[in-house]
Parts: sequence; C-alpha cells; structure tokens
Amino acid sequence: MYPWLETVFAQLQMSFQQQRFHHAQMFHGMTGVGKLELAQSLSAALLCKQAGTSLRACGQCKSCLLVEADNHPDKLLITAESHSISVEAIRSLNDFIFHSAQQGGNKVVVIDGIEKLTESAANALLKTLEEPAKGRYLLLLCNDTALVAATVLSRCNKMNVGVADVNSAEGWLAQQGIHSGQYPWVAHFISQPLLLLKWAQAQQLGAIDNLWQEAQRLGEGADAEALAKALQADTSLVKVFCGFALAAINTKIARGELAFDKAQAAIVTLRRFSVDQHTVLGLNLSLSLSRLCYQLQQTLR
Repeated sequence: MYPWLETVFAQLQMSFQQQRFHHAQMFHGMTGVGKLELAQSLSAALLCKQAGTSLRACGQCKSCLLVEADNHPDKLLITAESHSISVEAIRSLNDFIFHSAQQGGNKVVVIDGIEKLTESAANALLKTLEEPAKGRYLLLLCNDTALVAATVLSRCNKMNVGVADVNSAEGWLAQQGIHSGQYPWVAHFISQPLLLLKWAQAQQLGAIDNLWQEAQRLGEGADAEALAKALQADTSLVKVFCGFALAAINTKIARGELAFDKAQAAIVTLRRFSVDQHTVLGLNLSLSLSRLCYQLQQTLR
C-alpha cells in the first residue's frame, strides 16, 4: 500500500469491520494517485480466504495466489476500450455478478474509468447497483465525478483518493530516485506521484523539462517545431504543456509583468487550443501549435 493511501484505507477498514462497507465503492481523484492500485489491493482482500474482518490479503491462500497470477475466476476487471465502456461489457458484468462464485466466496468487479460508460451502459448497470447480491462488490474508479452519470453516482459510496500527506509522497518518490528539486516543475506533480514515476521509468523527465523550458519562452517565441515533434510523440503531454504555459502566464501576472487584459487574452487563447485538441477531429497539431506560439508571443511580449 502506498503511504499516502493509508488514510483512505483506514476509513475503508473501519467501515468493513463495522459491516458498513458499501457494495459499490467509487474512488475518484487525479491520475497518478493510485486509485487502481487501491482497488486491486481491496479486491485481493475481499477474495482472500484468510482475511476475515481485515482488508489485507494474506498473500498465501489459493485465492491470493490466483489473484497474484491474474487468474481469479471471481474477479472481473473492466477498462475502457477506445474512449468508452460499452453496454455489452456491462451486460457481461451483470451475468458475472449474478452467477455463483467459483471459489465459494465473494465476487469483485473493478471498473477503471466509470465516467466512460455510454448512456445505455450506465442504465444497464443500475439494476446491479440497486439490488446488490450478498458478497458482491463493485469498485468503480474515475478521475472526475462530474463526468459520471448522476444515476450511477447517487448509488455509490464516494471516496476521494489523493495525496493528503505531501511529505510521505516526497519521501516515497525520493526512494524511487525522483527528487522534488530535480526539475523546477516536479513539485507541481507531487500530488500525482505515480505519474512522475511513470515518466521517470519511461525516461521522459528530460523531454518534459524541455516542454517546461519552451513554456517559459512563449513570450519571446517558443520553438513550435520542437514542441510539435515532442507532443506528437506523446499526445498525453499536450495537457501537461498547457499546464506549464498557464503557470508561466500566472508567474508573469504575480510579478507584475503582464497587464490583466493581456493575461486574460493569453489564457483564452491557451484554453481554446487545449479544448480543440480534444474536440476537433483531424486537427493538425503542428499547425495549431504554430498558431498558438505566434498568438501568445504577440500577446505576452
């Protein structure tokens, strides 16, 4: 268990011991806080033959060994294929839930990305949420509850998963070889330690630092070609770059280097670029980046 998750885990442990553990738990929080890891740990405990009233798996019984081998017949993991979770996937879930457990214990379903349910999929899930069978648990994960269907949201116990103790996250990251002073922007992601770890393992920290440096140069003229090359290699970093650019604009405001009207114009331009990346099909990233860099240079200089 990651150290910053211990507070959430303790709350879940208490509710389980008091027999108030909800059959549908929704864990929400930013990317990189460990929601899936928490759900996987809970799944193992709920399926463990020796756990009793504890939410910690023994790691040695047959069920634990099956979980470790990712081959437990009473556990189902559903993730979004492409950009959505289909009604067919939820119908399979319903069939899974209402059949007897092959190991004679609990059955657990983990849905990673509950906000990606189609409308028909969300409707298909309601019966299972409303009429829970004994020993059946659904662990639902999302980044933003505002994107979850209200009908689903109202039938779950919602728990925010985040980094309450920054020091524990910093200490853990230091053990992984990632230090808050390594780059000026690392501190902005301390609340997403697993995201930092992912970047470090993929050897992307240097590339992301280049994005940070280019964001600082937007007023003087960033290298749009270099930016396009970096972001086309990993489009998930578009959001990161936009965050860096917004931070650079806010820094200029704080230093009194940017008039309010210009700041507002720059922020509107940046947000329009960010929205377009998610909503405009077939958008040419290189051209839109060139346009962004030019517009911000004109506004911020």
